[in-house]
Amino acid sequence: MLRWLTVSSLALLAIQAPSAVADDCASLIGTCEYYSCIDQERLSCGTEGYALGYGKVYCEKFTEMSFAPSRTPLEAELFPASGSAWRDGVRSCLQQELESYFVNTASPHCSELRTFAFDSHPRCYTAGPSFCELSPENVVRIGLTIQADLLTGESQRQIRDTASICVDQLQDRIDKESAPWIRWKLAEYQRIWQLVARDPLGIGRWLEQVRPR
Repeated sequence: MLRWLTVSSLALLAIQAPSAVADDCASLIGTCEYYSCIDQERLSCGTEGYALGYGKVYCEKFTEMSFAPSRTPLEAELFPASGSAWRDGVRSCLQQELESYFVNTASPHCSELRTFAFDSHPRCYTAGPSFCELSPENVVRIGLTIQADLLTGESQRQIRDTASICVDQLQDRIDKESAPWIRWKLAEYQRIWQLVARDPLGIGRWLEQVRPR
């Protein structure tokens, strides 16, 4: 009887344990084709699913996007993150998060994958180079790139969470900064993200105000 329970328990654990991913999608991390691979090889959610309907769409848009360089030494000090380095880091981070989902999930589902993916966005946006260290001009360019989805519940949640992280990261920079002028400018930028964290819809109004004409 004990032997039967042991064998049965092991069998049950084998059923419940995540299975190894047996495809080459991981080798595509860092490219937009990763999204096509996971939809084709792992979980087909179609063009309405996260991989093809959001991940690949914006991966391609950001790949084609150009970022503004720092225009002055002060701007470079205030906003040290390179737009292209931020984009490349975020792309790999988001795909590595998806990879962890498939490795650790025995029975993946389209809706669960979408929720998991959106939950990972704020972490990856601010992991480094951080979104919070991008210049306002580059933040505007990013906002205009995703503006079609800015008003969705998923986007509002990730905007709120990202803004909250920016408030904390900017406070950390303010605390460590010795130059009064830099501290003042960082505090000014922090106040914008405090407003956005309280009212994510406010980012749309802010983007419109500072949008290049």
